[in-house]
Amino acid sequence: MSQPNSRDQISFEDLFRQHYSALCRIAFYVVEDEEAARDIVQDFFLYCWNKKDELVINVGFPGYAARSVKNASLNYIKRAGRISFEMTDELAETVADAADESSEAEEIRNAALWAAISRLPQQRRTVFLLSNRDGLKYADIAVQLDISINTVKTHIKLAYQFLRKECGWLVRIISILFFLK
Repeated sequence: MSQPNSRDQISFEDLFRQHYSALCRIAFYVVEDEEAARDIVQDFFLYCWNKKDELVINVGFPGYAARSVKNASLNYIKRAGRISFEMTDELAETVADAADESSEAEEIRNAALWAAISRLPQQRRTVFLLSNRDGLKYADIAVQLDISINTVKTHIKLAYQFLRKECGWLVRIISILFFLK
């Protein structure tokens, strides 16, 4: 059976048994909480059972289920307040479409990175971009901005810490995308 629109309860149970653990792994990679991951997957199967007469799946159940659970997991994180930047809905939609295109995944990563860079304090962002985008040495940045070299080092260290924190979820999403391929 390729989709849970059958009235046959036994085939739906087979789908549940075959895909439950893999879907839990997908949800866990996103939410990093085993209990929440199980709840998300169980809610997905409950939704499928309740909509079995209306649900039409064109891509095959495994692909549909993986994408649905991934999106539900992202929504869970968003509701929990663990993603803290403005473009969450746009990036979640883009991430869902990026499963087939690795170049799209790179664009998503770049968009998220630039969004995070734009949230850095002005001085820190300037120092970070002069170092990483323009390739200036610490001493050159210090002279140009009339600050000490140690201040430049501190700004860059703090910028990297902030970016790791803000974009850490992106690594999990990219790994899920490669898992789905």
